[in-house]
Amino acid sequence: MEKQRAITLAHYTSAEVVLEMLKNQNVWMRNARCMNDFSEVDYPITIIHKYFSDANRSKDFRDACDKCHIGVFETVDSLLNGHLPSIYNETYITCLSEHHRRDDANGRLSMWRGYGGSKIPAAIVVRKEATLGEGPYGLSGFPVQYLAENAFFSELDRRKGIMLTNRTSISRRPPNEFRNSLFGMFQVLIATTKHPGFKEEKEWRLLYLPKLYPSNGLEQHKAQQTINGMPQSIYKIPVDGEPINDGTALTVDSLVERIILGPCTEAGVAIEAIREQLRSAGHRNPEKAVHFCGIPYREKI
Repeated sequence: MEKQRAITLAHYTSAEVVLEMLKNQNVWMRNARCMNDFSEVDYPITIIHKYFSDANRSKDFRDACDKCHIGVFETVDSLLNGHLPSIYNETYITCLSEHHRRDDANGRLSMWRGYGGSKIPAAIVVRKEATLGEGPYGLSGFPVQYLAENAFFSELDRRKGIMLTNRTSISRRPPNEFRNSLFGMFQVLIATTKHPGFKEEKEWRLLYLPKLYPSNGLEQHKAQQTINGMPQSIYKIPVDGEPINDGTALTVDSLVERIILGPCTEAGVAIEAIREQLRSAGHRNPEKAVHFCGIPYREKI
């Protein structure tokens, strides 16, 4: 992941999930197919198909691939012949949203409306370095791109240009390495591209691609869980001080900067429960870390 200025991120969810995370001291990565916005995957897939349906664009991309390793473009052909949706079967993500200091008091109303469902919404505010800096277990963090069709085409053209610029060094590597890199490129593009209409979310995604880039450490934390009635496999990133990344470790204290409770009727009860759980997890300042957003609660009609 390229170096960027320090950014604070927030994970919008429900207060129930926050409490469970603190109690169990782990953060979940869920299969992208089970996320609430899985239907959005159709958007980048449709654009990719449209890009390669143009004979000239398809030929140019094939030629760029062949200059690196002849025949590897067949991987792209395989993807285009009905296998793009299956990419999401092996993509696990944790979703976060950029958090600015102006959001410290109230969070973002648009996010409160979108997350938490009928439950009490909550946001865990974290530092990017804690989850995305080095990447626990070698995980990669990516900002979501909100691309219109032409911008997506330009992005694929840019990737093609990078291949051509680096074709000499790429050709010296094993073909299967280039094939995996190409496959991974499409996997990441699909997992991190959304319609421009969602730009307000300013989302980041922590990605795990177990088939392409398996992590022995993280595989030890694979589990099966029933969520909203759907049995599914998840990965649990420990935040209990377990050593990862050559001795570094995540803890609740190092991860959680603050927790904001969204609009609800009984914030005080939830706040005290979360503060108590923060104390149990060893957070340095649970009293100051949790507060109510102050936005009036609206009954749904």
